[in-house]
Amino acid sequence: MDTLAAPGARKLAAALSLSLAVSGCVTLGNPTSSVAQTTTVSYYPRCYEPVNYLRQSDDRLSQSVVTGAAAGAVAGGLLGALAGGDDHTGRNALIGAAVGAVAGGVGSYYMEKQRQIAEDNARFASYGSDFTNASGELDRNIASAKQAQSCYQQEYKTLLQAKRGGRMSDSEGRARLSEIVSGLDETNRLMTAVDGRIGENLDTYTRAYEEDLRSKGTTRTEVAASVRKPKARPVALKTAPSAVQTEQQAQQASAKREEGKLVVSRGNAALRDICNDPNLGDWGSSSCGSVKGV
Repeated sequence: MDTLAAPGARKLAAALSLSLAVSGCVTLGNPTSSVAQTTTVSYYPRCYEPVNYLRQSDDRLSQSVVTGAAAGAVAGGLLGALAGGDDHTGRNALIGAAVGAVAGGVGSYYMEKQRQIAEDNARFASYGSDFTNASGELDRNIASAKQAQSCYQQEYKTLLQAKRGGRMSDSEGRARLSEIVSGLDETNRLMTAVDGRIGENLDTYTRAYEEDLRSKGTTRTEVAASVRKPKARPVALKTAPSAVQTEQQAQQASAKREEGKLVVSRGNAALRDICNDPNLGDWGSSSCGSVKGV
């Protein structure tokens, strides 16, 4: 039996093919690419490995958005196909897929959530998944930034001991210090860019989530109260109990972003300490001259 002979199956097949065609058109800006690679890696390749991970953050985020947009396009295309008659199957699928693909990466995030996921509980759970995915990527970048900072700071201590003991020439010492300073500075600037990109996503998710709560007749304040006291769950969330878990995920994402900002702040402080260390003598002046804010 040819299953595609059934009208419903033909709609699904048409929607799927059109959705996949459109989903490949999604793009995303790359703010970390605007951070110049200033570090010449000669002495400390191990320290630079996590810096490279930070630099690749946008590639991972782009892939995440493309995947989400493709899923949105497929869902939108299928819904459009199933909602329309046979004569309009292709057109409805193409429109649904195009809107789903675009909104999956930018723009009408809230509208697409509403259109693609009509069931309240599933939609709020979807917001939660988005918060968790962004938070997870931020957490991995934070870990990489910390690893790079720790590595360069340890190498700086070793370098300082070598200088004090007279075990290194001035030329090599300056070159090593320059790599340490540049690596730390690049780490901090990349982490700032990562925070900006992921922060944009989290801000979008938060605004959409809050608007959806308002449309249900409740607020984040009320939902947050029910996180602390489950019996205080708003009546308005009767159809969307998953919003309580989503609120927890949103709070965790906010806390993770604050942690990221703290990592950058500590990294900048470490850089200032190194560049203002009087024990460096003239090594520091040649290595820190191009670093801003020190």
